[in-house]
Amino acid sequence: MKYRIVNIIMVLMISFPLVSQTIKGRVLDITTNEPIPNAKITVIETKESSITDINGYYTIPASSNSVLEIEHSYYRKGKTDGMNAGIIYLKSSVINLEEIILKADPMKDITHSFIVIDNIKKGSQPRNSADLFNDIPGFSIQKRSAMASEPSLRSFRYEQMNIKFDGCTKIVNACPNRMDPITSHIIPEEVNKIEVIKGPYSVRFGQTFGGIVNMITKQPVPEEYGIHGNAEAGYETNGDNKVFRSELMYAKERFDITANGEYRDFGDYKDGNSLQVPSGFNTISYSMKAGINPTSKQRLQFDWRQKFSKDILHAGLPMDSPKDDSYSAAFDYRINSINKFVNSVTLKSYYSFVDHLMNNHLRPNFTKMDASTPVTSNTLGGKLEFALTPLNSLFLYTGIDVSNEKREGSRTRIIMLKPDGTPFPEASRPVKVDSVWQDASLNDIGLFAEGTFKITEKLFTTAGLRTDFVASEAGSPASGFSKIYEQGFDKTSENTIGGNISIKYLLEKSHFQLAYGLGTRSASMLERFIYHLAVAADGYEYVGNPFLKPEKNNQIEFSVSHFNTRFSAGASVFYSTIKDYISAVYKDGDSNFKKVFDNPFPYAKQFINVDAEQMGFEAYFSLRVIEGLEFNSNIAYTVADNNTFDEPLAQIAPMTTKIGLKYEKNKFWIDLRTTITSKQDRLALSFGEKIITPGYKTADLRVGFKPFKGLSLGAAILNVFDESFYNHMNYTYSNTIADVVGKKIYESGRNISFYARYQF
Repeated sequence: MKYRIVNIIMVLMISFPLVSQTIKGRVLDITTNEPIPNAKITVIETKESSITDINGYYTIPASSNSVLEIEHSYYRKGKTDGMNAGIIYLKSSVINLEEIILKADPMKDITHSFIVIDNIKKGSQPRNSADLFNDIPGFSIQKRSAMASEPSLRSFRYEQMNIKFDGCTKIVNACPNRMDPITSHIIPEEVNKIEVIKGPYSVRFGQTFGGIVNMITKQPVPEEYGIHGNAEAGYETNGDNKVFRSELMYAKERFDITANGEYRDFGDYKDGNSLQVPSGFNTISYSMKAGINPTSKQRLQFDWRQKFSKDILHAGLPMDSPKDDSYSAAFDYRINSINKFVNSVTLKSYYSFVDHLMNNHLRPNFTKMDASTPVTSNTLGGKLEFALTPLNSLFLYTGIDVSNEKREGSRTRIIMLKPDGTPFPEASRPVKVDSVWQDASLNDIGLFAEGTFKITEKLFTTAGLRTDFVASEAGSPASGFSKIYEQGFDKTSENTIGGNISIKYLLEKSHFQLAYGLGTRSASMLERFIYHLAVAADGYEYVGNPFLKPEKNNQIEFSVSHFNTRFSAGASVFYSTIKDYISAVYKDGDSNFKKVFDNPFPYAKQFINVDAEQMGFEAYFSLRVIEGLEFNSNIAYTVADNNTFDEPLAQIAPMTTKIGLKYEKNKFWIDLRTTITSKQDRLALSFGEKIITPGYKTADLRVGFKPFKGLSLGAAILNVFDESFYNHMNYTYSNTIADVVGKKIYESGRNISFYARYQF
């Protein structure tokens, strides 16, 4: 017996090092020496696998004799043995046309960050692409409906953020109420990654005031040569929501083509008090992307997409959308490694069109007046950029970008009732037609240069300078608008200057960055030319101001991070002083600003320039507890003030903390996330913010399973405890179902979601 025990002990002693031995290492880009997150490491003999963290580190059970295979969607496959797995280098497998942050790393530049999207692990259906920003610190979602929602960053929103996809393409909303932001025109599941520059710290991507967002769609890599595809379906109980999507791709070394299609049918959801919130919509979208690689250094790419939407209900707006259609076309070309001086040349061009209709046919005031507003937007733009290496220690970008926006449309009001409440005879109903956009156009030509200089092996500096030539025109000015402004209002021009400088100090496991940016933004077409229209900023009608000065944001930010194989942590603090911030003032007593539409306020607001400031911080902490188990948390807080009005800026999200615990193995995962939102009692009274938003806590649980190769199943319980809560950013306005100005839109109550995807 004792020998048997001894034998067992000896076997255990011999076996223990074999099963307990682990290999730790890091995966880097062979060209840039940057860490590669989300690379998959697989032990060939045991099939054990691991994923590199945000700093490229991994840990995996293996011995020095094991053979490791390394995979990543943007890199060529690699193999190594356990003895040489400390540092693994991968070579890029594609010419990236879509990415804009070519050398930024989220740990080296906390002001630069990205998030990789994996919809199946969310286990739920995004209503539009704005939902993808929920996991990025500093962002909040402003919602007018389930479909008309868009991200806001710190205190910046709308045109203060430079949002595009695939590095250049923009789809500009036709609706003055922003029922159709760019995030509503892109298939969410097509978005592979989101890149963010959190401030005016680059001049390469157009006028940049409060930040840059780039939503990147997928591009084929060599590992996917041949025919591939997937089919996805999802369902949510709260709203009877259904999603169907498919993708088919054929790729070879010199040619590839990808087709995507999706169908979304969402209904009205119920909040935590079982009250129904109007939020239904129906969309059909498709996209086609084709690429040609004439040589290993060149790529030509064409992208085409269309979206057809109908029956869109907007809980936060005075009208609904029976139709919202769009299409866009983009053509890109890139050539790499031309010579020692010219690293690459990139040419991007695009055209987009939006055809939008809104009316009040489902609203309380339809019995008094039939209002219908068909509007369109046309956007044409492009960019030519040279990446130069005049010195071994200097990498320089320079180029030109252009954009042209044009909007048209009118509002028709058919008056149904007389002032005494009796109906007009149908044949004699008064008809009023108002120009919404005054057939306006906005043109921008920008010249830029930005370079990164390597001072030492650990010290880098980046600096950029940009100038824009901006011209606006009202093609058909309204007579009432002409009476307000002096001669020359219908054609204006201006020249703006912006720039940035930053310094980075990089240690082996700690990074520091100090960045300064001067971001400028010319007034938008709405801020210049809208005429007596409620634009969902608050309950007032608004009148544009063609003589607005450009906004100027002087922003400084300090960032620090530390990381190792088990944990990473970082924080940043920022401060902005904003000159000529565009706000609005109530024109009480001015007959030129008396209301012309049915709203509860007798006078309209006029856009003006004011002075403002913001400050805040963001921080995160991530810990690998044991193999497969990760703890993640982040916190973000912004304070912003309108110094001219001596009050807070409107619609600023309160402090938000997110905590998550995820356990993931080869075949399954479980993910628990909690959001803790503080109350917001800093209110902009001039904007109509009179309701303190109470704090709230929500929890989401997501699980998933891969029963066999190619099939992934996901499920989620969202708002597990059926909380009744609302976001401070989201208001309803006049002519809503409740017909109460300033009432909040409650978020969805408990929602059980299912999602499935089959890949081949």
